[in-house]
Amino acid sequence: RAPVSPDDGAVGEVDDCVAWDDPYLAAALDRQTNAVEHEGNHAELLVDGVQSFDRRLELASKADVLLVKTFIYADDEIGHATTDLLRQRAEEGAVVVLQVDLKGSVGGLADAVAALNGGLPQLAGLEEAGVLVIYTNVPGEQEELERWVDDREKATEWDGRPRRRTLWNFDHFDHEKYWIAGTVGPDGALVYEAILGGMNIASEYAYGGTTGIDSGTGRGGWHDVDVALRGPVVNDVVARFWDLVALNGPESLDFDPGLLNPPQPEAGPVRARFVWNQPALIRERRIEQAFRTLLAHTPEGQVVRLEMAYFAPSPWLMRSFRAQLRRGGRLAVITNSPQSIDVPLVADASRSAYGQILKTSPTAALYEWVPTEGRQTLHAKVASFGACGPVMIGSANLDGQSSEHNSEAVVFLRDPHFRASFDAMFDRDIEQAERITVGDIERSGIWARIRGRGVYRVGWYWLSL
Repeated sequence: RAPVSPDDGAVGEVDDCVAWDDPYLAAALDRQTNAVEHEGNHAELLVDGVQSFDRRLELASKADVLLVKTFIYADDEIGHATTDLLRQRAEEGAVVVLQVDLKGSVGGLADAVAALNGGLPQLAGLEEAGVLVIYTNVPGEQEELERWVDDREKATEWDGRPRRRTLWNFDHFDHEKYWIAGTVGPDGALVYEAILGGMNIASEYAYGGTTGIDSGTGRGGWHDVDVALRGPVVNDVVARFWDLVALNGPESLDFDPGLLNPPQPEAGPVRARFVWNQPALIRERRIEQAFRTLLAHTPEGQVVRLEMAYFAPSPWLMRSFRAQLRRGGRLAVITNSPQSIDVPLVADASRSAYGQILKTSPTAALYEWVPTEGRQTLHAKVASFGACGPVMIGSANLDGQSSEHNSEAVVFLRDPHFRASFDAMFDRDIEQAERITVGDIERSGIWARIRGRGVYRVGWYWLSL
């Protein structure tokens, strides 16, 4: 690894691996996340759509069970190609279930209501082919959410019937993304591989890392990160998928979901913890709390590295960042620039957050993304802690939308070989980013700083909406 430098956010030579085997840390994370760390997993980093979508096609081609969940299912080249693929697998006898966030896939409330009557055009023919299509984040007719707890009991009824399409609140995103493929082997065992991370079903994600341009939308590729998982942790991912089917789907199914989540065999040396939260239904910030705990546990002199599409940390998380820096920790962040971001308002908030961090530590390594062909926007949501600590990959940004509104999911992974692949990616990505210093913040002008501070402090709760 490169030598320690407060100027570039490099991972240091200091071996801090023992610190991450602390049983008190494990117990705290178990409690905070309502999840356990599983041993015996395989994990592979999938950088950009050029890797992730190739793997999705490979898995789907032989899948007997295909479980797909997405926030955005675009009406574009990749959306239609995915529809053709899912239709073909269902016609060939595979069990195919698709969950689509209606808000992410239409332009607004009126379009959503219209889509409910006729379905999304980009999903045409799926249900006729035998695909179970479930719309989530659907507008309802009463201003209350059906309470959903871990035991899946329904506590609210409407017109005497349990509400199935409950996520009426259009301040909420059903933001989790899964591509889960199961294959029945010669011994009759159903073995899964699950892909999760930040990539939706749209051309800008699939064309990441390539020169591809969608002929209809004109969008080129974005930089994003997924992870492919095999092993016992996949049972937790599959269970989450079926829980969401129970929340949003039909009252009865033609099959028993319990038979479609058999214990998964060990597949490698990776330790993995799958964590989800859904603040609109269960008021627990599990992902953010785990992040704060790992920040506090990162040894002095070691670096926390982040790539975040939207970086506007909650006030509580910002205090954790600044506390980590004050006790001798280091921080390296890559987020979008005003030129690369797809939600311009968040760029102002990110600059304000950078200013707060630089007041605490002027040598913090803070970067903004420079758009290039095939990697125009940074859409990743990843982090690492210390030299040997876990890598986090998932759908959750560090902003108010993910903390306060969205359903999100991440996985925390520990393995030296996987960590090396993550560090190599981060080192490459720094080369496509520009350093932001105290001088850059000051040169932006007083009004720009006031605007950014106002957006961050007043608008944090709604950021990225």
